[in-house]
Amino acid sequence: MVKTPALPLTSTHWGTYRAKVANGRVQELLPFEHDQDPSPIGPGILDVQHGPMRIDMPMIRKSWLEGKAGHSKDLRGREPFVAVSWADANRLVADELTRVRRDFGNQAIYGGSYGWASAGRFHHAQS
Repeated sequence: MVKTPALPLTSTHWGTYRAKVANGRVQELLPFEHDQDPSPIGPGILDVQHGPMRIDMPMIRKSWLEGKAGHSKDLRGREPFVAVSWADANRLVADELTRVRRDFGNQAIYGGSYGWASAGRFHHAQS
């Protein structure tokens, strides 16, 4: 008898699951066999992983991309976002961190995490 390998593991905010994958896409998330109380929420990820609202590449506000920091703040929430490559996004973030550090010092850069407690929280001053 040929033993088939276990399905790959993936972890989410809601727990760990085994992933059934076909044609490069996750088709089903099954509860991890050692999880005694698996959340039913995790498999809901499948409904949005390739949905029309998914943002699958870096996006930058159009006016910021054209004018950089502080440009056209009045357009926030009203202007389109522009898709950029991961290489461009990484370069832009590195350049902006360098600018902020140069102009305002390291104390102006928050490099921490609010932790899992901040996931999806609105009207919370910390996050």
